[in-house]
Amino acid sequence: MKNFPRNQVTHYDTFDAFMEGIEKEFGDRPAISWFLRNKTEMCRSFRETAEDVRQLKEALYHRGLAGKNIALVGENSYDWIITYLAVAASGGIAVCIDAEQADDSIWQMMQMAETEAVFASDVCLPICESIPEGKERIRLFAMLGEQKGSSALTCRSLREEGRALLADGKQPWRCMDIEARQTAAIVFTSGTTSASKPVMLSHQAILHNASDSSVYVSAEQRVFSSLPFYHTYGMTCAVLATMVRGAQLIINGDLKTVMRDLHLAHADSMLTVPLMIEAIHNQLWLNAEKEGKADGLRRLLKIHKILRRVGIHKRSKILDEIREKCVGSLHIIICGGAHLSREIAEEFLLLGILVLQGYGITECSPLVAVNSNHSYDMDSVGYVLPCCEVKIVDEEIWVRGKSVMNGYYKAPELTAEVMEGEWFRTGDLGHLSREGFLYITGRKKNLIVFKNGKKVSPEKLEEKISAIPLVKDVLVYGAASGASADDVKLAASIYPDPERAKGLSSYEILEQLQAEINSINEHLPIYQQIQMVNIREQEFSKTASKKIKRHMV
Repeated sequence: MKNFPRNQVTHYDTFDAFMEGIEKEFGDRPAISWFLRNKTEMCRSFRETAEDVRQLKEALYHRGLAGKNIALVGENSYDWIITYLAVAASGGIAVCIDAEQADDSIWQMMQMAETEAVFASDVCLPICESIPEGKERIRLFAMLGEQKGSSALTCRSLREEGRALLADGKQPWRCMDIEARQTAAIVFTSGTTSASKPVMLSHQAILHNASDSSVYVSAEQRVFSSLPFYHTYGMTCAVLATMVRGAQLIINGDLKTVMRDLHLAHADSMLTVPLMIEAIHNQLWLNAEKEGKADGLRRLLKIHKILRRVGIHKRSKILDEIREKCVGSLHIIICGGAHLSREIAEEFLLLGILVLQGYGITECSPLVAVNSNHSYDMDSVGYVLPCCEVKIVDEEIWVRGKSVMNGYYKAPELTAEVMEGEWFRTGDLGHLSREGFLYITGRKKNLIVFKNGKKVSPEKLEEKISAIPLVKDVLVYGAASGASADDVKLAASIYPDPERAKGLSSYEILEQLQAEINSINEHLPIYQQIQMVNIREQEFSKTASKKIKRHMV
């Protein structure tokens, strides 16, 4: 591995120690901020956050819910974070549920995790309360946030209850001894190729992963994120990784206001997924085209790209203004969840925004590797974290270390399918370079196998097709062309960009796309060429990290 600066980090083995540590070290520093509808910024310091967690933890204890499995169902919010921290710090298990799932999926997840209490947003609470089976086990339903005119128990009223208990002069409750490898959270896999599975993550796995995610990356002091907290990427890498180093996290819980909040935040750094970056990139070029400035922008970017190649890093007032208009003061983006094309990352760099890609998987808490500000490769997902060890077995990435899960909740047979001793078999294909960079080449389950034994990773072809401006989303698959399962030909299902497709007929859209794909095919061997194209009228169903759910296509 190359020699470059590493950041010093503090490690915690349990969430109660984590809360005590950050309160003592960072005190009155701003910890978590968010914006109201009227653009007012709300902010809680590390001391206030720790006190809120302490109060809720006390209320859970006196209601007999300390150490229990407690579900969180709702959009990003300060209350969501407080509840997660209080549940874990009291020795319980935070069951993180995707609020965007269908009602029956939410009920199924609550049942699978044997939930005994539920904290949900105002939209999700009625859904949770109507659970058809297993309701007798649930002893408490509480609302995340407030709703005028509602008499529902809330996270805030429970904190008031805890505050009163502490004010009575009682000794603050100290939970039972928590072991480092004790499960702190159950998080469900994204389910791109199969049904979601309940992953058990320990205190040590989550917290060491959060700390080690900052060893290579310097994300600076104001961090913005709209990543969903029920996903490990959002909770571990955005929330906990920011808090453990004393930086300020600015959160967004409504995608309708995400760009407004990003500008209001005056953030240095952002954690996001490729879809968000692609949307910003697409909007940038749409604006340039509408203003008749696209050709001039291409020339300017080309000039600065040549200058960078010869070691001249000259700033441009025009490019700085474009960056400010698009993303405000942002100049560092940590990107994960899927692959981002090198071309987009390079354009952002010319605009003064460094995009650092990483790689993670829920079962590893999630981060496995990430690039560094001081040493990066835009085709790679970076260096393996200190808390992890990676080896490549038959092109598949295997991981072991403190970040690896405790297993799937009450599903030993599923756990046995993916574990080889201490090693977790990720199902992702890749390789390690001599310099220590990890490269992802595809997903094992997604491989398309032909009758002649040749194999194709659809992800590489999808990346090439995604570069076509008219394409918003694409999925490449093997379409049956004969009697046998391996008698297939490559096909691409494409959802066109609505903005760029406006005014075009279906025939004109297909004609343009076919011409672009023919151009791509010219540079590929015959067996890798796309032979069928079909146009979708609706967007693909996606996971929390905005990956297409292949099994639903």
